Amino acid sequence: MRTESLTRLIESDDPVPAVWDTLWDIWYPAGDDVTEHYGRETDAVSYERLLLDVYQEFFTDVLPDKCVNEASLDIPEDGTFVVMDAMSVREASMFVDMLEDEGHEPETGFSFSSVPSETKFYRDRVDYSQIKKDHKTADVKSQEPSLDGDEEIIWCRYPDALLENIQEGKTKLSSIEEMYEKTETALQAILDQLDTDRVVIGSDHGYARLDSGHTFQISDSEKSALQETFSGRFESVGDVDARHLVNAGLVVEADGYYMPIGRYTWPARGKYSTFQHGGLSLAECLTPRIKLDIEK
Repeated sequence: MRTESLTRLIESDDPVPAVWDTLWDIWYPAGDDVTEHYGRETDAVSYERLLLDVYQEFFTDVLPDKCVNEASLDIPEDGTFVVMDAMSVREASMFVDMLEDEGHEPETGFSFSSVPSETKFYRDRVDYSQIKKDHKTADVKSQEPSLDGDEEIIWCRYPDALLENIQEGKTKLSSIEEMYEKTETALQAILDQLDTDRVVIGSDHGYARLDSGHTFQISDSEKSALQETFSGRFESVGDVDARHLVNAGLVVEADGYYMPIGRYTWPARGKYSTFQHGGLSLAECLTPRIKLDIEK
């Protein structure tokens, strides 16, 4: 069935909606519990690997072009845009289930991160500094924010700030399940305090899960080549020459940066988070948008 869907998207003028629909079908409805839900990562990896194998241009051409030209932050009329920093399709599907359980009728769609898929680049892309001047904003850094209720933009630091605490080979300050529960608590507190008619819940970027079993297989020589070139998940074309990795199909060049494609990763020394962003994978670059009307 997925092979047939891939054939259709290759033939379509805009293949992104078909890719998003397949991703959404993997993650929604949410699992019976948080642990079971995040266990679907294996299915997401398999789909992304299949997409890369049969339609490499989606990663080298289509997705980079969308991230360069279509990243957005659109504040709804008489409403609020809530940025959940690093929210991915995984969390969005559980948010939608939570909202439906509370009687809302959310509409779900997608948008794009920038490239590289980092907060700074997204903010630059959407001209966030100017947006903040024109609209009332608030930053949320805890599960118990205090809001006025008429904010037009709210930037919540979860789940990103919590994901950074989950590190391979180190004492885990939190689990991915705890991360989600704290993030949902913060979102509920935000929604409870808002006094606007419409809310859009979006994200600046997602994240790639790069722990064991969730990466693409590559040779030791390819790992070494990536390790020698990259200190993080992206590098400026002015700082390194990664053309050999582009030719090998491991890396893409877009908007002046080199980024690994999909779930390619390599050994890193010292502190290493298994939840990363900055590259060009589906979960990093296809960001969810959840729209809902608030009944007073």
